[in-house]
Formats: sequence, structure tokens, C-alpha cells
Amino acid sequence: MTGRAALLRDNRDFSRFWWGQALTALGARVSDICLPLLVLDLTGSPLWAGALATARLVALNVARLPAGALADRWNRRTVMIRVDVTKAVLWGTLALFVAFGTGSIWPLVVIGVLDGLVSSVYNPSLAAALRHLVRPDEITKAVSLNESRSYAASLIGPAIGGGLYAVAHWIPFAVNAATFLLCAVLVARITAGLGGSNASTARISADIASGIRYVFHQPFLRTLTIWSAVLNFATAAAFFGMVPMLSALDTPAPVIGAMSGVIAAGALLGSLIAPRIVASGAYRAVVVGGLVVAGVTLAVAVVPAMPMVVAALALLGATAPVLIIAMTAEVYAVVDDSMMARAQSTMTLVGSLFYPVSFLAMGWLLQRFGPGPSYGVLAGALAVCVAFTLARPVRAQLSPEIARSEVRTKELHHA
Repeated sequence: MTGRAALLRDNRDFSRFWWGQALTALGARVSDICLPLLVLDLTGSPLWAGALATARLVALNVARLPAGALADRWNRRTVMIRVDVTKAVLWGTLALFVAFGTGSIWPLVVIGVLDGLVSSVYNPSLAAALRHLVRPDEITKAVSLNESRSYAASLIGPAIGGGLYAVAHWIPFAVNAATFLLCAVLVARITAGLGGSNASTARISADIASGIRYVFHQPFLRTLTIWSAVLNFATAAAFFGMVPMLSALDTPAPVIGAMSGVIAAGALLGSLIAPRIVASGAYRAVVVGGLVVAGVTLAVAVVPAMPMVVAALALLGATAPVLIIAMTAEVYAVVDDSMMARAQSTMTLVGSLFYPVSFLAMGWLLQRFGPGPSYGVLAGALAVCVAFTLARPVRAQLSPEIARSEVRTKELHHA
């Protein structure tokens, strides 16, 4: 922890960057819990609550690839400041709508879609800017700090949001707007260049295509992207399935509710210890971490009882960040800065491609086959993820010594 604390203390530009994102992450978690509550208060319809979240997600994903191409062309500092200000206006407008008693759902839909669209260009700019704020040997620590702020916000944000919503429905959205304004101020004070502004006369479609080729022509990036898609699908389904399974085991509702806290706390712990684990060997961390995730999921399949489910949640929550941090840090070593936003958008889009159907698939599996076989299927999917980490592109990137040793062994064998 000392190295990360020193990074925040001694690197003023990274500190401003990190605190700005920590504020907006907290603001987002505060408002995320309140938005469906507001929709339910206005319409009484869970369908509308789900439709609003879906509309934002669709807008975000549809715009990802062109937004990544634009993020490589535009100045990243300018993009981040303008998007932060835009989001402040959007969420401030929603706070005003709520404060003055709007009875319509449509302002929420419009704001949700616009938020998704501007986020599509902000997110790759944010990811690409990181390498301009820290040294290459500090990337893993920086990624760990970024992950830990997200998990900490997930841990405390919903409780804050629920409390503020109980006081007055408009307050959580005003708080979210204020965090974006503060973030814009902090980003504006960063003195280092954040990259971007890559002149391009090509059409956007050509830049999008070049980003896709860049990812899928490189063995490590291609393997990482497919690995992410399978991992995201299986872990999302595993976490989702815990609720109906615990409910079927007659677990009290407060205990089920506390499970989200267990997951967030485990993830926060995992993100904090990840740099030390990765420093001892990134390849070993990824392989062992993958085996742990697959193993605990298989344990739930064999013994679908509440103590096993709680233990599995904690281990899944703690292990997943280690995998994410180890792989994400390596991306910065592989991807050229001029391609970073396009590569990040491509990998994120493909990596999250099956995420929306994971809940539907898990629901069907539970209903059709029950918890044991359902988690057995997920354990198999996670075993596939382990197989991907054993593939040569991952070994060669995360553990060059092993790859060189394999080459020498083959050469001696053929001699």
C-alpha cells in the first residue's frame, strides 16, 4: 500500500486525475441506486426501470467504436473536461426536473441516452490518458488504485444514495452533477499532456476498422479480448445466480442484501493486494487466480449451500480484480498510444458482448436444471478461461522467461 500511497502523494497530476475519478465514481453509484427508485415512483413499473438502464447501455455500446476513433483524434484533456461539464449539466437538469415535480419518464430516458453517448468517448480517453501520468513501472499500481476507487464507491455509494433519496428525491442527482464539475476542475489543473490529437484524414469507418484489426491481429490482445468476453459472461452469471439460489435456500432477505457488500468488500481487498501478487509473477497470478475462480464456482455446483455460497462470493469478489489488474496493466505495454482509445473501445465492446445475456442464460439454467448443474456449466466456462491463460500468447507476454525456455527446449529437441 505504501507505493500506491506515495504515488497519490508525490504525483500531483495523477492525484488530481485519481481524485476526480473517485468523486465521479461515488456520484455515479449514489445516483445509480436512485434512478430506478425514481422510475418506480413515477411509473410503478419495473419494466420501465429496466428499459431505462437498457437504453443507456445500448447507446453506450452502439457508440463505442466511433467514439474510440474520435478519442484518438481529439485532445484527451479537452474531451474529459467537456464531457464532465456536459454530464454536470445533464444530471443537474435531472435534479431540477425532480425538484420541480416532473411527472414524465421521458426526460430520464433522454438524459440516460445522452449520458451513455458522452461516456462512450470519455471512457477510452480516460484509459488512454493514464500512461501519460505515471511511469511504465507504476502502471500496475495506478491500475490497482483505479480499480480500488471503483469498488470503494460501489461499497458506500448505494447506502449514501438511498439515504439522500429519502431526504429529498432530487439531492442524489444534484450530488452527482457536483462531482462532475469538481472532476472537470481537477482535470483542468493537470499540467502533464494527456495525449490524443492524432491528426487523421481517414474516414471514421477506416479508423474504426484499423482499431479492430489492431486488436485481432495481435495474438495477446486477441486472446485477452476473447478471454474477457467469456470471463465477464461467466462471473456475471455466477453473481446473479447467487440471489435466486439463496432465496430458494430460505435465506433471510437481509442476508441476501448483505451479499452485495460481501462482493464489494472482497473486490476492494483484491484490488488492494493485486500489485503485490502481480509483482511476484503476473503469469502465475493470472493462472492461479483463474483456477481459484473456476474452483470456487465448481464448489458451489457440488455443495449448493449457504455457507459455500458466501465463501464463493467473497473469493470471487477478491480474485476477479487480480485477474483484471494483471491483464489491464499489460495492455499498456502492448498498445501504442496513438491506437489506445480505439483498442480499448474494441476490447471493451467485445469483452462485454455477452454480458447482457448472462442473466437471462443463468435464469434459464437455474429454472431448467437447478443450481448444481447451472454452476457446473459456469465452472466449465471459467475452465475455458484458464485454458486461454495457458495459451502461448499470454505466456509470452506475461512470462517471457517461460516462452524463451519453451523455444530453447524445442530447439534442443529438434537438434
